[in-house]
Amino acid sequence: MDSKLIDALLIELLQLPEQRRTPEKILANLMLAATAAGVSLTTTAAPLQIEHLQLAAALERLANDLGAQYTSRAMLRLGVGIEGVELGAVIEPRSSTSPLPRFVAFGANARATLAGINREIRAHNAPKVIAPKPPRIGKLSLRTLETQLDKVTA
Repeated sequence: MDSKLIDALLIELLQLPEQRRTPEKILANLMLAATAAGVSLTTTAAPLQIEHLQLAAALERLANDLGAQYTSRAMLRLGVGIEGVELGAVIEPRSSTSPLPRFVAFGANARATLAGINREIRAHNAPKVIAPKPPRIGKLSLRTLETQLDKVTA
């Protein structure tokens, strides 16, 4: 049982201004506290739990597609300055010292969060276009200078 997490979630809920107390926010905090205590509040899943489970399953599949060196996490982001609850997705290398990229996205539901993580992956896998170097104006290469001097002296 994670007593510190339970305390933090319940205190956050109590300190939440009344205008920001939505049913989803209350349910999310209570469900997270119950999970941290190792108990279940209901026998049916709340819509937020279903979204969370769908996201976790999709992330696990994406991480497997990227290779065995990747792992995934689905989470809820609660706190000051955030309206309601946001789902978070992270696909990262198993080793913290790995040079492989880390992909992170947040969204209001599983579909939006998954779309964000897919955008991150596509952006990383897109071929990098190297722009040609512009010619250096006002500077001559040694070969060009030598050719011009040969013309003048000839």
